[in-house]
Amino acid sequence: MAATVPMLLSIRARAAGADAPGTAASGLFRELREGWSEFRSHTWLWVIVAQFCVVLMAWYGAFSVLGPVVAREHLGGPAAWGAITAADALGLIAGGVLSLRITPRRPMLFVVLTGAAIAISPLSLAMVLPLPAVCVASFGLGVFVEMMMVQWTVALARNIPPGKLARVSSYDVLGSVMAMPVGALIAGPLGTAIGISAAQYVAAAAIIVTSALALIPRDIRTMRSGDPGLPPVPEEPAAELEAALG
Repeated sequence: MAATVPMLLSIRARAAGADAPGTAASGLFRELREGWSEFRSHTWLWVIVAQFCVVLMAWYGAFSVLGPVVAREHLGGPAAWGAITAADALGLIAGGVLSLRITPRRPMLFVVLTGAAIAISPLSLAMVLPLPAVCVASFGLGVFVEMMMVQWTVALARNIPPGKLARVSSYDVLGSVMAMPVGALIAGPLGTAIGISAAQYVAAAAIIVTSALALIPRDIRTMRSGDPGLPPVPEEPAAELEAALG
């Protein structure tokens, strides 16, 4: 990925109509500053990104790193781990289908609560539930995670100006996943120090506490599906509209 930086820097990003006289290419760092300003201006946005920074760090270490250890020692080995991850993938597909029919009334509340529900993954492994129960938990979580991702993507599209959406989305992705390598690094030593199950309980607790804190901002709890995040475009008077149409 680092090798692509020179190629990306060589691209002269141009706004729409850049060929018109007086239109200059936007500077990379200016665009980054503008994107950051837009990103931090929405409390619901940066709070949820901060929540998922911790949630994904804890989940990645407890599930993806320590999960195979539990599967090997207690659930039947690699075949069991394959069944668990397959159940999760099937849940993601089912969640995408359900998203065509179901729209939560309070999407940001749904997103935060789904983040809290991710604690089910390490909890099911920490308690060493029977393999079918772990698979059911993975399937159900996959359903809700995919529905959550759809609601999040729609919320960004509705609440962020189109010209800044790509930059805001970049900060969203960076903030959400940047701590996952930390989770991978500390999971093994932590599991060795306090035990695999205890480390997974710690991860689940971190997920739940962080998600509870994310509920503090009022707009996360009150934002409703379809609420406009941008000021409405004023309607033109009828006479002006007729003149514009010729």
